Amino acid sequence: MIKLGVDNGNYNTKSSEGMLYASGYAVSDKEFITQEMQLFYEGKYYAIGERRLRFQQDKTKEEDTFLLTLPAIAEAMRHAGTTNAEIALGVGLPIDSYGTQKEAFRRYFLRDNISFLFEGTAYRCRIAECKVFAQGHAALCRYYPRLSEYRSITLVDIGGYTVDVLTVHNFRLDRSSCASLRMGTIILYSRIQDALQKSDILLSDELITDAIRGQIQHSDSKLIEAAVEHAVAAYCKELFNALRERGLDLKLPTVFAGGGAELLEPRLYGDGLNTVAVLNRFANADGYKLLMG
Repeated sequence: MIKLGVDNGNYNTKSSEGMLYASGYAVSDKEFITQEMQLFYEGKYYAIGERRLRFQQDKTKEEDTFLLTLPAIAEAMRHAGTTNAEIALGVGLPIDSYGTQKEAFRRYFLRDNISFLFEGTAYRCRIAECKVFAQGHAALCRYYPRLSEYRSITLVDIGGYTVDVLTVHNFRLDRSSCASLRMGTIILYSRIQDALQKSDILLSDELITDAIRGQIQHSDSKLIEAAVEHAVAAYCKELFNALRERGLDLKLPTVFAGGGAELLEPRLYGDGLNTVAVLNRFANADGYKLLMG
C-alpha cells in the first residue's frame, strides 16, 4: 500500500512526493510532441499542467480533479519502484466546504482497476482508501513540534483562489474561527496582468511569478517592477484588513502557509504582524500524508 497526500488546488496540484504542476491540461486524440507530463487515459492524451481550468466549487462534478491526481500517483509509484499498486490517498477541501463535501469527495476517488500511461510508462492501481482533511489545519499538523511554544496560533493559508483561516489554542481547533475568503493570489495576478496590458505588455502566470520574485527578464523590466510593487502592496493591505475585519489580531502568533505565502514571504513580516513561520506550498500535501497514519 502506497500512502500519498495530494493537494488538489484550483491553481496548482501538489503532492507529498514534491510534485507540483498547474491544475489544468490540454486534451487531444493524438500524442503531443513530447512525453513530458503526458497522460494517456481512456483513449485520450492529456498534456498536464497546460492552461489552468476554471474554478470548480464542487470538484466531484467533473473528472478533472481525478485526472490531475493521476500524475502524482504515477510519481509515487515510480518512487516506490512499482507500476502496480494499491493507493491510500489523503486529500483536502477548503474549510467552508469540508463539512458538506468530504464524503462525496472521498467516494469520488475510490476506484478499482485504474489503468493509464504517464510519460510513456504504463501504470495500474487501485485507490483502496481515501481520507479527506481540512486544508490549512492539515498543513499545521506537521509543524506542531516546531511551534509548541505558542499557546495560540492563527493560520492563514493563501492559495490560488481561497485564503483559509483558522485558530488553534493549545493545538485544539477553534471551530468558530474557521473561514475561507475568496481572496487568493489569482486576484493579484489578474490585477498585474490588467495593469501591464495597458502598456501592451503580455505576461503569462509563470512570468508574473518571476516578476513578483524580482527575476523578470524583459526590456520593460522597470515598468513591470513598478506595476508589480504597487499591486502586491495593495493586495497584501487588502488581505490583512480583511483578516482583521474577521476579528483576527495579527499581532498574535501567526503562521502563513501555501503557495501564496511562499511567494509573498518578504511581505509577511513587518509592523502589525507577528509572523512566527511561513510554511511552503507542500505543507498541506505533507500534512495529508502524515494524517493518514
